[in-house]
Amino acid sequence: MMSSRRTFVGKCILEGSAISVLLLVACSAHKQPTRVETVLANVAKDVLIPIEAENLKNPLPASPDIIRQGQQVFTQNCALCHGVDGHAATDLGRAMYPPAMDMTSPHVQHWTDAELFWIIQNGVRMTGMPSWKSVLSEKDTWALCSYIHDLTKVHMAEAAPAVSAENSQAELIDYGKTLYRQEGCFMCHQLGGEGAKVGPDLTFEGTRGRTAEWLVGHFKDPRAYSKGSIMPAFDNLTDDQLKALTVFLQNQRGPVKK
Repeated sequence: MMSSRRTFVGKCILEGSAISVLLLVACSAHKQPTRVETVLANVAKDVLIPIEAENLKNPLPASPDIIRQGQQVFTQNCALCHGVDGHAATDLGRAMYPPAMDMTSPHVQHWTDAELFWIIQNGVRMTGMPSWKSVLSEKDTWALCSYIHDLTKVHMAEAAPAVSAENSQAELIDYGKTLYRQEGCFMCHQLGGEGAKVGPDLTFEGTRGRTAEWLVGHFKDPRAYSKGSIMPAFDNLTDDQLKALTVFLQNQRGPVKK
């Protein structure tokens, strides 16, 4: 799962033992984050969670009763940020940096129950996700994990896809902006003066003349389009999500002149 991204981050971690130690022992939300953690927190979710959760297993069957228990826990504790339907389309969820995760997205759904359990119990610094260890029992947490994985079935009928051919340009740009932040692109790229300088500045990406097909292909297999690229493949995003991210980037043409 997301092996290319984990390999990429793993190489970055090996660059310095200090960063390695920081990530391994201080990634929960119990303490005040450091400056380095601000940059690495989102990526750490996909790198450290499997390490912590490797030997965990959901002891509860995904029965209707357990799913209902998980739904109750979700509604009472998670819906404020992630929305009642899990799509995170709430004012509070969208205002976070990065935004609260869409629980029905491929990015979240690829996590196992054990990995979700680790996130919920420990939290992840600088993502807005707190530790629920002192609030939720382990049984409630496992039930919550089962419910999250059932969300795509629960809301299949009433939940429209986040992106479709019918979406307006403005809607695509808005969703692409959310994905840009949610997927942690700012940790390597600058845009409008915000972000890191590991990769190219994307402030003027829309003036570079790259086609939508080129950008989508680059997201899926960076090295095939840019020799020597260290960018990980975004194989956790659907084609519709990649389209929205592409539209957002193609509309980045620098600051508006007054």
